[in-house]
Amino acid sequence: MVVSLFVSFVVLALGGTINSGYLVWKHLQKKPLVCPLNHDCSTVTESKWSHIFYLRNDTLGFLFFVSMFLAAFATLFLPELTILLIAIIFGSVGAALFSLFLISVQLLIIKDYCFYCLISAGITLLLFFNALVLF
Repeated sequence: MVVSLFVSFVVLALGGTINSGYLVWKHLQKKPLVCPLNHDCSTVTESKWSHIFYLRNDTLGFLFFVSMFLAAFATLFLPELTILLIAIIFGSVGAALFSLFLISVQLLIIKDYCFYCLISAGITLLLFFNALVLF
């Protein structure tokens, strides 16, 4: 049970890294995102809500997912460092709350959504639930 939860945590973190990395890459290329659901993702990704503290949300997400991936693997080699477990819990709680806030902004303020952002939020929420059970 613990092994499968750990594997799912790592896979979710890797999936989130790929998804947010794609958003960062497309932004750096200055190419529009192609939304598979016939929405204009750039309405969300280029809005005034697309950054916080001078950091783009996609970059923040990428850093979050990479840190969760690395912290999970670090717990394998350094299980006595409880600070890693605390960081994973608090990091996933903060990211889940921020994701819920951003989903609310998309639906209530922007009135449009980004498919990739919703995928990222979903992965973040799954990581949060997984972290609660696992750690």
